[in-house]
Amino acid sequence: MERDADADPSGADLKGKPPSMEEILSRPYWLPKLVNNNIDVARAFYSHSKILVTALNGPVIGLSAALISHSDFIYAVSGAYLMTPFTSLGLIAEGGSSVAFMQRMGQGKANEALLLGRKMPVSELAQVGFVNKVFEGKGNFREQVMDYLQQTFGDHLVKSSLLGTKALMRRRLVREQDEQAPLEMFGGLDRFSQGIPQAKMSEALSKNKTSRL
Repeated sequence: MERDADADPSGADLKGKPPSMEEILSRPYWLPKLVNNNIDVARAFYSHSKILVTALNGPVIGLSAALISHSDFIYAVSGAYLMTPFTSLGLIAEGGSSVAFMQRMGQGKANEALLLGRKMPVSELAQVGFVNKVFEGKGNFREQVMDYLQQTFGDHLVKSSLLGTKALMRRRLVREQDEQAPLEMFGGLDRFSQGIPQAKMSEALSKNKTSRL
């Protein structure tokens, strides 16, 4: 997919004039952005039919952290960490994390991640099964992961059986995510329409208070 060089990562067009305050606080302004993040992109991850592997060579924060939680396997370097500071920024859980974090790390850790926005080191994530394997070595991380995958997904596994079993395992989760995704989206839409995240992000950028970021 090609991206316009004059567009920011959220998809906003930087070539035109900046949006007015009235636009920034309007539901029509935020609706397509939140549909993209919380429904379209998230669904591409949680309903992915093939085996989805994430390799983390560093920190993962915010929406990216939410999206990787839909992976079948997560491998990481020892210095990686996860942080979802949604509540610190006046947001709510997004990207399907309100379901996936509960399923992947348990309610206790999901509470710490999503409600408190606590930074979680990879060693802790591995203990609860969020991360499947931590690579401690100093070699090429990508090569290490690829070598490990080739050994793990060997000829003893039948590909059609892998995908068929994944479809069965994720059937209930996909239904739950499809139900929850609009709730996350409309919850976020209400927050942006009230100007709450905009105010919190402005505070962080202007350093009017100590930011947890």
